[in-house]
Amino acid sequence: MSTRIEVERLRPLAEAARGNGALSPEADTALGLLEQELNAIAEALRLEYVGPGVGMADMDAEHVYRLVIREHEHNVAQRGWGVMVCDALPNCDYRAMWPLTGVGRLRRRQVVAALPELLRGYREAIVGGGREDTPAAQRLVAIEGLFARD
Repeated sequence: MSTRIEVERLRPLAEAARGNGALSPEADTALGLLEQELNAIAEALRLEYVGPGVGMADMDAEHVYRLVIREHEHNVAQRGWGVMVCDALPNCDYRAMWPLTGVGRLRRRQVVAALPELLRGYREAIVGGGREDTPAAQRLVAIEGLFARD
């Protein structure tokens, strides 16, 4: 099941991610839409991807948290495919910590800045997994095109 968002609705977020715009209520709304769509794409493809680090840059700790697409265990009774900010320390097995929309103000800037890398890497993983011809992969390609850095 997909939300099948209108890709243009993500433009304020894409501009913020490319450094051409500030975080704004419109970009926050678009982040929620992107999160929903990535979760739907992840559910359809069921292909894991460990993305860029989003730990606190000012503390030289980007490696501590990563954007991860996989089946996450939210609690003992709830599992689901999607994208989450995960604890990336060696003993944590990419434990889900926050949804994209659930991170704080400072980390949100890092999450938004990492989106082009996340989308590009996930597309490459999909191609490597031989699933690039699926409707879900095609939706991701359209989204990634909007976020691509010139």
